[in-house]
Amino acid sequence: MRIHQLSIQAFGPFAGTEEIDFDDLGNAGLFLLDGPTGAGKSSILDAICYAIYGSLPGNRQGSRQIRSDHAAEGLNPEVRLKLSIGERRFELTRSPAWMRPAKRGKNKFTEEKAKSSLRELVAGQWQALSTRNDEVGQMMGSVLGLDREQFTKVVMLPQGGFADFLRAKDSEREKLLSRLFDTSDYAKIEEEFATRLTISRKNTEAIEAELAALANHIREDAERSLRHEGIELAGGHEGEEYFAELEEQLLTVATANQQAFLERKKGYGAANQKHSSLANRQRVFARLSELEQLRKEHESSAERAAGVSAALILDQQARRIRPYFEQLAEAQKRVVELEIAATQAVSALQENEPRPALSLDQPTLVALTEERDQLTGQLSVLRAALPEEHSRVALAKQHQELELRVEKENSTASNAQSQLEQFAAERTNLLTQDLDAVAAATTVLQAQQQLEASETAVEQVKQRETAEQKLDTAKDQRREAAKVLDEQQNTYLQAQRQLMEQAAVRLAAALEPGEPCLVCGAREHPQLATAEAGAQLMDEEHLDVLEEQLQAQRGVVSQHEIKIESLRTTHQALVEQVGSLSLREAAEKLVEARDQLQQAKDKQQQISTRVARAETLETQIQDMQAKISASQLAATTASEQCAAAGEQLRQLDERLAQLRGDYPSLTERTKSLEHTHRLVQQTQQALERLLDAQQSRIGAQQRWDSECQQAGFESTQGYQDALLPAATRTEYEKLYKARQERATTITTLSESADIAEARKFEAQGLSTPTEDELERLRAELSEAEQLQEAARQAEVVARSALQRLRDGRQRLENRITQAGPVIEDYRRLKALAEVMRGGGENRLKMTLSTYVLAARLEEVTAAATERLQVMSSQRYSLHHDDSARGNAKSGLGIRVHDAWTGRDRETQTLSGGETFMASLSLALGLADVITHHSGAVDMQTLFVDEGFGSLDTETLELVMESLESLRSGGRVIGVVSHVSEMKQRITNRLTVEKTREGSTIRTVDAEVSLALSGQL
Repeated sequence: MRIHQLSIQAFGPFAGTEEIDFDDLGNAGLFLLDGPTGAGKSSILDAICYAIYGSLPGNRQGSRQIRSDHAAEGLNPEVRLKLSIGERRFELTRSPAWMRPAKRGKNKFTEEKAKSSLRELVAGQWQALSTRNDEVGQMMGSVLGLDREQFTKVVMLPQGGFADFLRAKDSEREKLLSRLFDTSDYAKIEEEFATRLTISRKNTEAIEAELAALANHIREDAERSLRHEGIELAGGHEGEEYFAELEEQLLTVATANQQAFLERKKGYGAANQKHSSLANRQRVFARLSELEQLRKEHESSAERAAGVSAALILDQQARRIRPYFEQLAEAQKRVVELEIAATQAVSALQENEPRPALSLDQPTLVALTEERDQLTGQLSVLRAALPEEHSRVALAKQHQELELRVEKENSTASNAQSQLEQFAAERTNLLTQDLDAVAAATTVLQAQQQLEASETAVEQVKQRETAEQKLDTAKDQRREAAKVLDEQQNTYLQAQRQLMEQAAVRLAAALEPGEPCLVCGAREHPQLATAEAGAQLMDEEHLDVLEEQLQAQRGVVSQHEIKIESLRTTHQALVEQVGSLSLREAAEKLVEARDQLQQAKDKQQQISTRVARAETLETQIQDMQAKISASQLAATTASEQCAAAGEQLRQLDERLAQLRGDYPSLTERTKSLEHTHRLVQQTQQALERLLDAQQSRIGAQQRWDSECQQAGFESTQGYQDALLPAATRTEYEKLYKARQERATTITTLSESADIAEARKFEAQGLSTPTEDELERLRAELSEAEQLQEAARQAEVVARSALQRLRDGRQRLENRITQAGPVIEDYRRLKALAEVMRGGGENRLKMTLSTYVLAARLEEVTAAATERLQVMSSQRYSLHHDDSARGNAKSGLGIRVHDAWTGRDRETQTLSGGETFMASLSLALGLADVITHHSGAVDMQTLFVDEGFGSLDTETLELVMESLESLRSGGRVIGVVSHVSEMKQRITNRLTVEKTREGSTIRTVDAEVSLALSGQL
């Protein structure tokens, strides 16, 4: 970055406009910025910083007192800076917020907002980049790669600040470094580690609580099981050894309970075997008794069973041929029904049309078939002509409608002609009246403007009267405040006089015996001043309170005066607008303006109504003309269509008359012929069905006679006698089936092992056991079962408790194994977080962000040492010191190594000149490191501020050589100093001169400087 020109106007101590051309100053690479103290040397640097970032450097960044108090009223403060960054050239213009005189009124100011502008020179033309105050600073910071704090440390090197930095404590040094080097990422890492540590600690605590709860549950469950078995253990034990002891005890109990269960199980087996043997003997004897009873019942029902079997056989033969009998009966029944139907059909045919008697035989059937076919042909012809008869009705209706349409269209044309004549007469009348809508609208607009002016006047009169009232009230308040001010001034003056009068009393009260008097020096005080009886002593504190009250009241009076002036200005402006117009006069003009506006609107409405009616009439006339033409055309077309429809209707009537014959209509003739056809067809079909049924009856009689003989029945009566009633047949089938099932049961039971075993028991002389014997064995079996179940439950409980203990120990071991990494991670994370916070094993007591700053400080001291060794003739060098200092924060120390003594020194032991060299070296080294790490552009313009007066001639020469080395690569170095010796060493100067009217800037080049020195 290289600065080219700077323009300052009404800024800081500069009352007018000052122009600085840094290109001319920097021709030699080094220039001096000099001037007396307070002239404004640092204000030039402030202007550069303000132009780029929109704020002042250091602790003055929030100050609003930027505009020069020496500037002429109305001259706006402004800073314009032109600079190059790489190959790009920019122009920045900024004007801070300031209070400018108001355009109206007296002694009144209004705030002018801050303004900014950023332009870039592109292809020889200035292009605007931004006009937003904040955006301009952000864009420049982005291009430079430096924020405001870094810029002031890199480009403007204030020696006093770096001297403080050189001697500061580690904690204070850290504050400055953290502002210059961004360590927010490392601070976030510290926060992230703290967050993870909190989460890990909660997880670890939850796991440890879970493990303790699980261990307690396992121990309590095992102890409870042992107490249930009558075994008491000493409480308070924990750990694997105690769990092993519990498992051993439970194993002993489970083994004992298992042995007891096996004994009880053996006893239950013996009792169950005795009970089963006795129950089995009872069962087989019951089966033997059942067999004997079945045999008796089977033998007693043998005779009846034979008769039932014979009847079922005859019934089965009769049911086999019953379908043939039912078929014959159905055929006979159908012949009778069809004879009745045929007779009824013949009677209906003869009633419809007299004809000779018809017999129910085959010739009659042939004659009826031929008659039906003839009638079918006639019906086909009539049905084909029916649509024409139906269309005749529609055609006649169409003809009538066309006649009516001709009449209607002629009437419509006549009515439309009458309306057309009326509309034309009305339009002629309207055209003779006023239809100028534009003139009416202009009159309304003028009336509206007059009304608005009247309303504004009324409002302004009201505001003028309100302003008069407020002004009178403010004057009254000012008089009251001034009255209070006079009273407070009198009180304050009286208190001052009282304080002076009581000075001797206070001095006497402060004297000590034997001590000299502060006034005369005497050690004896024969006549001490005393206050009057009852007088109140006045002190400085009370006088200060009275003075503060007086100043506050003066402020109140001043506020009232400002308010009065503001109200007077407002009132005067209103008077200039409405003069002495009264509210009544303004209201009357307002009423008159409203009446004129209403009259203009009424006239405009009337004209608008006439114009709209005229347009409507024109449209209606055109519509009527079109309607007349359409009606005349429609009447002609309908008349032609009506004539054609009449001719078509005449021809259709002639054809239909031939087909109707003597019937009134073709439909009536068709219906009569259809009725005759239907009767003939019904009679023919009934006779045909009757003849077919008679043939079927003959065949059914022949099949029945044949089947009856084959079944062994001599007649139909024999067949009917053999058929059993349904209830009887069901009863006989049940008896037959029951006898068959009983015979099967007897056979199966006789051959069973139970009967053989019962015969064996009889041979041994044993019989069915008694109920007492069975009851006694059941009681023994129940008791043995209860004892076995109790022993089994005791064993299950013991085994379950043992298994729960083993499973619980395994779960606990698995959970401990699973939780091991979590707990270990917590311990490791805790140790690491402690180190990052500066605790634990961190011997330097440095946080992570402090450690990063220590690395940056080490780079700064290394860069500073390169220049300090040149300035000090290789005597001094700066080193980063990270040694611990008790419990205090460390890691950011700086020590000075003295090559002459070979020892390190504290920075506080350096002399003024040595401190200046070390501070300047630190400033230059810090600038290099900030530029390197921020990725900033190369700074071609630098300023070094003050401190040269503390150097001797030899040291000053070395420092100047070091500054000369900074000029390499085309750099321009500005040295800020008021030391006269610097004027002889640096010929290009920028001199700031201060006067009562404000400071000015004068540029002195090398030739002028030599001339002033008498060497040209």
